[in-house]
Amino acid sequence: MANVRCTNSYSDVTAERNNFILGWQPTTWMHGYNESVPWSLRTRLERAFLFTTTDHEYSFTGKITNYPAGGYVADLTEHADLATSLIQDLEANHWIDEYTRAVLVEFNVLNPNSKLFNQVVLLFEYTTDGSTLWTTSVHEVQLYRYAGSAGVVALLSEIGCAIFMVVITVLEVIKICRMRLRYFKGVWNVLE
Repeated sequence: MANVRCTNSYSDVTAERNNFILGWQPTTWMHGYNESVPWSLRTRLERAFLFTTTDHEYSFTGKITNYPAGGYVADLTEHADLATSLIQDLEANHWIDEYTRAVLVEFNVLNPNSKLFNQVVLLFEYTTDGSTLWTTSVHEVQLYRYAGSAGVVALLSEIGCAIFMVVITVLEVIKICRMRLRYFKGVWNVLE
């Protein structure tokens, strides 16, 4: 039990938002560190230790708390060898350490048979006592709604229904303007 160590619980107020160099060392500890180097010119490993903010993304709710958008992002490439190398470098530099409260793994999967994209989010939350809780979220998105001849028929049907609804609505509004309060005395007018 001598190895058990509790740390502070997560809150949005105490969340770290500073940039670091490899191994979570403050940038002030490295002589000659140039913060003016653009983000795009840094390696994927260096970018993993830089805090990233986003305004257009949503927060994610886990079992312990709600995590806002942004944080320290390790962007894996689509090449398996480069992704494996980055994961090994992150492990060697202790990217996930005792101060890590959550790791979100996000990826998309395409099922060509059903033409569905699946957005998958795996959340691993680390409690103050060292245990791990996990949460999954899977959302299906149909991007190719009007594919093939059946899709064209569905699109034309939806356009026809929309035009029909607009015409009927305009005709009823004209009828209301002409008849005024008498319009609402007729049972069929109210039902339409």
